[in-house]
Amino acid sequence: MSKEQSRFLLGVIAYLSLVFYIFGLAGTGSVQDPVSAPAPAPAPATELLCFNLESKVLRASDSNLGCLLEEESLGDSPIKHEDIRPNALNPIVEVRFLAAQAAAKAAGFSIRITSGFRSQALQEKLFGDAIKKYGSEEEASKWVLPKDISHHPWGTAIDVNYPGDKTAVKWLEDNGSLFGLCRVYENEWWHFEPIIAPGDTCPAMMVNALESLEQSPTGANDSN
Repeated sequence: MSKEQSRFLLGVIAYLSLVFYIFGLAGTGSVQDPVSAPAPAPAPATELLCFNLESKVLRASDSNLGCLLEEESLGDSPIKHEDIRPNALNPIVEVRFLAAQAAAKAAGFSIRITSGFRSQALQEKLFGDAIKKYGSEEEASKWVLPKDISHHPWGTAIDVNYPGDKTAVKWLEDNGSLFGLCRVYENEWWHFEPIIAPGDTCPAMMVNALESLEQSPTGANDSN
């Protein structure tokens, strides 16, 4: 073998040795991969109630696990107005009431929605009728709010059993917070709204709807 051939062979051996060395380090993890960003931590879970409309079973879950396909969520926060006027009762409000209705039935009470979503035209008529009955807009607003302010046309207010069984509605007043429903006014035993998350504590009632109007003239927070 000539000197040129020997040098060439030694060069090939050295090259292959270097390649094997590098791959060997990679196999042992000595050559480290670029550092990847750590996976974001999951958001803290909040309690979530799920209601099966067919079986009427209410069960506890959380915001990370969610509800099963055959279940409806009661939501985990107060229910606010949407940006667009609805044409029906807010679906989560309805689910909250149906879950409460099933629990009330199991306790021996019968509750039903006697007035939920109202069109603005109907609310305007009811307010006009109240003005005639009570003699002024101020007095009328203690019982019925104008169409642009009332929560009924937003689908986020319900009247229960009015003008019927008050005893059953007292059960809802006492237990509605479990489902995120609260009685809002001292002078209206029938009027409830989804102003808390299920399981939270209902705030103190306002004297009447006029108080909510005075607190929020734009209707952002009032309720009747």
